Amino acid sequence: MDFAGSRMTKRERQGWIVVGAIFVTMFFIWGAINTGAVFFVPIIKTFGWTRAKLSVALSIGWITGGAAGPLIGWLADRVDPKRMMVTGAIITGLLWLTLSRATGFTEFLVVNGLFGICVGASTSIPCSILIASWFQERRGLAMGIAFSGGTLGGAAMTMVANYAIARGGWRFGYLTLGAPILLFVAPLIVFFVRSNRSASTASTESAPTESEKSAREAPAKIELPGLELSQMTRARSFWMISLAQLMAGLSTGMGQHFVAYLTGIGYTATFAATVISLFFVVTTAGTLLGGPMADRFSSRGAMVATFVLSSLGMIGLWEASHPIALAINVLAGGFAAGALAVQMPLVMIESLGIKRFGSVMGITGIFLTLGAAVSPIITGRIFDVTGSYRVVIFSFIVMLIIAAVAIVGCRPLNREQALVAGETAPSLVA
Repeated sequence: MDFAGSRMTKRERQGWIVVGAIFVTMFFIWGAINTGAVFFVPIIKTFGWTRAKLSVALSIGWITGGAAGPLIGWLADRVDPKRMMVTGAIITGLLWLTLSRATGFTEFLVVNGLFGICVGASTSIPCSILIASWFQERRGLAMGIAFSGGTLGGAAMTMVANYAIARGGWRFGYLTLGAPILLFVAPLIVFFVRSNRSASTASTESAPTESEKSAREAPAKIELPGLELSQMTRARSFWMISLAQLMAGLSTGMGQHFVAYLTGIGYTATFAATVISLFFVVTTAGTLLGGPMADRFSSRGAMVATFVLSSLGMIGLWEASHPIALAINVLAGGFAAGALAVQMPLVMIESLGIKRFGSVMGITGIFLTLGAAVSPIITGRIFDVTGSYRVVIFSFIVMLIIAAVAIVGCRPLNREQALVAGETAPSLVA
């Protein structure tokens, strides 16, 4: 692949610059969010809360993010996503600084609730829309590279946060997460992220001719392929994607409890933090390879295989007291976690189109965030009552298999359009 060759146009170079900026944005914003497990035990020791109670505070962001998702998606379809990213990044950085001064449960609840809105507004939805607008043939690759920043950031920032906690406590740890977002990420978005329309306009180096003006104006009159929101509720793929999102969200319940689980079965806290970092390194590989897998085969087929791999990783977690099983969890589960993050938007495009892509992400994302919100709380409650995580881990295996079956039930876009609108082929023009 030639990123820097002479055949690459100015527009293509700008697209890859945007990908690079999104990679860094994901690295620090989602990297910080992915460090939650190393803060779990220190915060419990400080406040004496139960695992279920702390899980409520740390999970509230999934609820607020899910509730705000449709609005974020609707806005991202209609305004420049860059503005959303800048605003969300600045507020996210300030929230980390605020959390470092928290003294009670209410503060944890409010700040984490705002995280759900601001992180979504600064990353997943607007970033996916930007990449989808810049790329077609290499869309999966571009999305994989950009989104790998979140998992690679999780690997790096988990070790940074764990070191900061060891040196200065969890409050200092939160400071180390917020500072880079304010000092580095927000300016990076301002100077290097731009929408496709802005890039094509800015690339003009001389006064355009009448034919060039017509060529530029023509695409604006062509509608992007895909279903309208009013049609989606009649499409089977919409509901199958929503079911898969719900199952995927519900299966994330061990994330916050991971360090507590490993230390509970005999591993040290430092070893557990190292395992998390290794997990995110493998997740980065899944993020990078998951997109090309979908490009080479189909998004739906690749995602079914990824859900099956994810269930295998959960089986490894079930027997994590054995090092080989823990390694299976890291390798299979880590790879699948990265691939799923990239493949889900691609499945949406493949089955429902790009016309209302932001809205689709926001609406179906409600199911993901709902599952991800309640799962850690239920997981913590079950542990508080039974003293074991085995019941919930088994249930997650079942959920991941259900998600794979749901994706099997999705149809390609032209088939959905033919069934919903009574057409024999997708309509590209109004």
